[in-house]
Amino acid sequence: MHTIAPLMREAVSEGIFPYGEWALFDRSGILEAGATEGDGGCWFDLASLTKPYTATALLALAAETGLSLDASAGELLDRTDGPLGRRLEGITLRALLTHTARLPSWYPLYADGRPFFEILAELPEGGAGMVYSDIGYMLLREVLCAVTGLDFREVIRRYVSAPLRIDALRFCPDKSLPLVPSCRDNGVEENMCRERSLRFGGFRPHFTDVVGEPNDGNAWYYFHGVSGHAGLFGTAGAVAELGRFYLTTGDPVYLGAVTPQPGCGGRCLAFHTGGAFPTGCGHTGFTGTSLWIDSQACFGLALLTNRLYYDHLPQADMNAFRREVHTVLAREFT
Repeated sequence: MHTIAPLMREAVSEGIFPYGEWALFDRSGILEAGATEGDGGCWFDLASLTKPYTATALLALAAETGLSLDASAGELLDRTDGPLGRRLEGITLRALLTHTARLPSWYPLYADGRPFFEILAELPEGGAGMVYSDIGYMLLREVLCAVTGLDFREVIRRYVSAPLRIDALRFCPDKSLPLVPSCRDNGVEENMCRERSLRFGGFRPHFTDVVGEPNDGNAWYYFHGVSGHAGLFGTAGAVAELGRFYLTTGDPVYLGAVTPQPGCGGRCLAFHTGGAFPTGCGHTGFTGTSLWIDSQACFGLALLTNRLYYDHLPQADMNAFRREVHTVLAREFT
């Protein structure tokens, strides 16, 4: 038995999150799974852990069709004219994957209400270098749908869920499933809109259980639960299966997903290094989720919590907790 369980239960007692589950895995499968109470197996709002699934779908499409990651998003979307064409000029799929497309990190599309491409054409340019961008992964969704001719749900099913045999993964999950509440309101985004002098009248009431709906405002209010940057729900086992795929694959198309790319601030094509990850790479989600992969030591950890399920804004440093757990496990596996 590893030291995850006591650390998780201590975090609950300290108010870092109210509930959590984990799945420790290696190339052969799950080594240990658990929950802070009960038997586990619940479904969580994965938040930005949606992004590695989107990236994996794009890499799978590239493997199937020969699509180049240096292809232009504008040309693939057949949107090369006017303000939008100028905005998309020079934006490659690789730049979107690595957050180097000079797109802003966030904008409340739901408070604007216009069509996505109309808004995109007018958004201010992001900074040079790596700027972590939800907008970029929203654009990746549009590219994937345009190139494949499929609805984005079907894109994820065909290129990720089916080939990797990940069953417990859904957009807009059936509420009969054992769902962990995502949050109690959208207090964080309300503040973000207020700081930008933007108004939106559709926020959820405060102190309300949000179940089966993503916390992320753009994912829920604008994309109706189905987006490339957030929106997926799944279990710790479903997240572990994605990690196990990257531990076992030798296909060169996918190796860039776990390998830092030049000039991208430690970003890989699907994950990133540093931060909560003392070794290897991983990805986090705002709701308190994360996937860590250590390809050298050949193990990883899916760690899912619902840290937003409080009647207050997040007050604990979730990344510090993640790093503590990962550091302890890294010592155990070396």
